[in-house]
Amino acid sequence: MNRPFDIAFVGAGLSAMSLAVRLAALPRPPRLLLIDPLAHPLRDRTWCHWQLDDDPFSSSITHRWNRWTIRHNTRSTTSESATTPYARIPSDRFHTLASEKLSAAREVTILRGVSVTALETHPGHTALHLSDGQCLQADWVFDTRPPTDNRAPWRQIFRGLELHSPEARIDTGTVTLMDFQSAGSEGIRFFYILPLDPHTALVEDTWLVPRGKTPLFSDSEILAHTSKHLGAKPWQILHREEGNLPMGQLAAASANPARILPWGTPAGAVRASSGYAYSRIQRASAAMATHWSHHQCPDPHTRHESPLLSWMDRVFLRVMDRYPEQVPDFFLRLFTRVPSDALIRFLESEPRPSDIFKIMRALPTAPFLAAALR
Repeated sequence: MNRPFDIAFVGAGLSAMSLAVRLAALPRPPRLLLIDPLAHPLRDRTWCHWQLDDDPFSSSITHRWNRWTIRHNTRSTTSESATTPYARIPSDRFHTLASEKLSAAREVTILRGVSVTALETHPGHTALHLSDGQCLQADWVFDTRPPTDNRAPWRQIFRGLELHSPEARIDTGTVTLMDFQSAGSEGIRFFYILPLDPHTALVEDTWLVPRGKTPLFSDSEILAHTSKHLGAKPWQILHREEGNLPMGQLAAASANPARILPWGTPAGAVRASSGYAYSRIQRASAAMATHWSHHQCPDPHTRHESPLLSWMDRVFLRVMDRYPEQVPDFFLRLFTRVPSDALIRFLESEPRPSDIFKIMRALPTAPFLAAALR
């Protein structure tokens, strides 16, 4: 075997790249290995977040919006923030920028088109067995693969189509965050529309479903919704993407050996109540890189979320279990009654104490208090 790497990443997605770029930029960078099962990064998803701060990947943002709408039947509310835009990053632009930064750094190795078949722990290091027959060593491993033991009580599952019509005249100033639809007993459903230019929009059919439920998608339903709200044009499908995100606890981190750390989704990066992960990953990556620069080892206590917010999300999921038909009203209440900047900070997992108080006041007391007591 060659000299061990200091850190190996199993996977080279958002969470791995976000931390690797920061570690590679340190004055004394560790020797990094990233193992990507994909031969070429795909444009398979879009990451959106409210841009509270700049980060190493801000230049990959393609769109920013300062206004957004929530809609359910005949009711709707529109919010805006002059200081904190809603930002979009396509995954291919993120990966291109991250790869450029890593290729210019010292002591970085990226293996593409191979996967990890086994992790074998030894005193002081871990052996990584790869699908091409190689066996490499690393002092520490960040494992970004979702665990097979999935205990998440709910999931957010979606299909998105990027649609284009030269005849369209789309209002590019407002994002439709949630246009709730009837879902019956199957869960909670809404459409999401990102206007990319006057002729192009990303339209997603999104379902929040309890464990064991799997929604059925069809392009025709997405196209019908698009025609209803953006005009009955001949829409061309430019691109499609799908996602399946956990909402809630996945698996206990303590199941991993000491030198193998869960990172990203398996470490709780995805916000249980909303599905947002981008900003949480950036903050956790910055904290982990700072710890490494001081101690030359990972901090196993770095969190993607505070215990208080984790508890609040568990309460919200319990209420969803019992009152799924009221979830659209809960979101309408939040976006109507909570000042935009306070709600943004809460959704981005950086609330002030006063923001949490405003969130609690906006929601109905009885169902949330009952869920909290359980």
